[in-house]
Amino acid sequence: MNLEDIKTLRLLLSQLDERVDLIEGEAAEVADLVLEFNLAKNDLGIVYDRLINLLGNLMIEEPIIELRNGAQVERKVASSRKGWQHKVLAGVVIDRIVQSSVDMDTGEVISTPKEMAMQMLDYLAPSYWRVGKLNEIGVTADMYCEASEPKTSVIVRKGEAQ
Repeated sequence: MNLEDIKTLRLLLSQLDERVDLIEGEAAEVADLVLEFNLAKNDLGIVYDRLINLLGNLMIEEPIIELRNGAQVERKVASSRKGWQHKVLAGVVIDRIVQSSVDMDTGEVISTPKEMAMQMLDYLAPSYWRVGKLNEIGVTADMYCEASEPKTSVIVRKGEAQ
């Protein structure tokens, strides 16, 4: 596979797009086209996933690659998390918020209880904990949930590329 192969595929897709308005026939005939196109889309997805996996393995040393016209490819690794110990983790975060709300020189509490409670939302969203924010205060999220094996994903930002 090379760039010319991909350009040829994109050209063929463009030509197919132009022909959509020319389709005539009964619903069953169009349904056959839709089925075949859906199968082709799935096939394309399989090849794309293999290509992304290859790229993800190659990007270990270089997590962001700048491409033409502002396009960018970024490698990220993350785990899915479940089985959260919400109350235990919330207690740890509250303790950190309270600690950071005390002036170390005077011992004075510089945040109101409401301000401290509102700070909790910096680390928590209604359906999940914000792992990056927890890391910022030295709390390891994986200690409060069951984390899967890390999954590598690649984010493609098209920029102005067409």
